[in-house]
Amino acid sequence: MRAGTRWGSIVWAAALALGLSAVPATAGQGADGHRHGRPDNGFARTAPWNVRLPANVPLAANSAAIVRNIALDKQNNFGSWGINTDSYSTPIFYVGRHTPVQRWTFSDCLNMPQLGPVIARSFAAVPTPANLIASQGTDASTTIYQPSTDTYWDFWRAEKDANGHWSACWGGEIKHYSKNRGIFANPLGASATGLPLGAFTIRISELQRGYIDHAINLVTVRTRANCFSWPATRDDGNTAGSDIPCEGQRFRLDPSFNVNALYSPAARIIARAMQQYGLIITDHGGAVVSYAEDERPYEAAHGGVNPYTALEDPDNVLPPAERPYVLTQIPVTELQALPLNYGQPQG
Repeated sequence: MRAGTRWGSIVWAAALALGLSAVPATAGQGADGHRHGRPDNGFARTAPWNVRLPANVPLAANSAAIVRNIALDKQNNFGSWGINTDSYSTPIFYVGRHTPVQRWTFSDCLNMPQLGPVIARSFAAVPTPANLIASQGTDASTTIYQPSTDTYWDFWRAEKDANGHWSACWGGEIKHYSKNRGIFANPLGASATGLPLGAFTIRISELQRGYIDHAINLVTVRTRANCFSWPATRDDGNTAGSDIPCEGQRFRLDPSFNVNALYSPAARIIARAMQQYGLIITDHGGAVVSYAEDERPYEAAHGGVNPYTALEDPDNVLPPAERPYVLTQIPVTELQALPLNYGQPQG
């Protein structure tokens, strides 16, 4: 049960409109809710991902109907809310100043050679660690950040050949990452919405310390066709209907929901972030899921130990196959939809 990115030709439509392993980032917000330092996703404090929702945030007039459709997607597609980690998510690599640089190749998996010049600058000089990997599944995504140059990359359908050379079908580069709002210039970016994977992906380090200081993502099965909401810059929606959620639309978990009643520590931590920062729809896929960091770089650095086992099920009471679905403990019906383009700067 994995949800992949399906956005194909929207890249060209948008174009026409225009070596260290994964390690914790800087500190963001203490357990008492007091902010200190940069947000963990590294983007600007004023980025939509990093601004806490007010208690009296307005809701969309049709919030209940939209949420019912997401609940129906969950019911009709495996009956669960999953956490994608090593498949259909992304590993996150923080690389040093002296990491070898590669010129990546445009793989043109969409058979659209016109896109080559659009992506060329993002592929021109990518610090590429020897241990770089991409997520499993057809998305084959990967995320790279170089603090010394404050530059970020993410890639879609990334692949290394027998000679160690990397290619990708799409992606993008963000310079001055720490001042960016967590939005790619259209039409760049590995996600269907042009929203950086590094903005919303849950870090292992965040779950280990006990709090997340940014919004997370939500992928559902049906998203509204020809509709995107800020901060998204594009969409690959697949379903007509005013009560179908739009990609980029923001949600929150009802603040009155009792997070402490959840068994899994990971579910409690993620649920609090949903209440404080919300969720943003970043794509549609084959199930209702959210993304957390690919564990394989962590495992390589920690003797093969999977960190999610202890974070999801510390008392070892769940069958192993159920551990990736601990968000199912959170009723989808407790979500609330915010108005389209909530928080968009005016002017």
